[in-house]
Amino acid sequence: MKTLLNILCYALGLMWLLLGLVGVYDPYIFAKNDIVSLNVIIQSDAGESEIRALAGMFSFMGLGILLASHQPQSRKNWFNVFSLLMLGLAIGRSVGFLPYFEGIEEKRVIYAGIEYLMALIFFIKAKI
Repeated sequence: MKTLLNILCYALGLMWLLLGLVGVYDPYIFAKNDIVSLNVIIQSDAGESEIRALAGMFSFMGLGILLASHQPQSRKNWFNVFSLLMLGLAIGRSVGFLPYFEGIEEKRVIYAGIEYLMALIFFIKAKI
């Protein structure tokens, strides 16, 4: 169980890090990516800057997950923070499912499910 959690945490950290680095390098690819699901059209330099800032946050979150996987003494605190961040992301996406917001869309439901699962993985990792 512990080995499986370690592999999942490394994979998630690497995914976030690579996704963020791609976004810092080319914000247009990041904005059109299905994983990020922004699907926006960047119309100005300020828009590029905002997308790069978001991508930078993704990359440092991925780096933090990788570092927390290597540091057993501070792992619990880091993974508690990451689980709360992912839970906040999932809840924020879930609020959009309400009929007076965006409504239910299959792809966003899948993304919310993945985010809840990632929050659960990080929470379990913090407790073990």
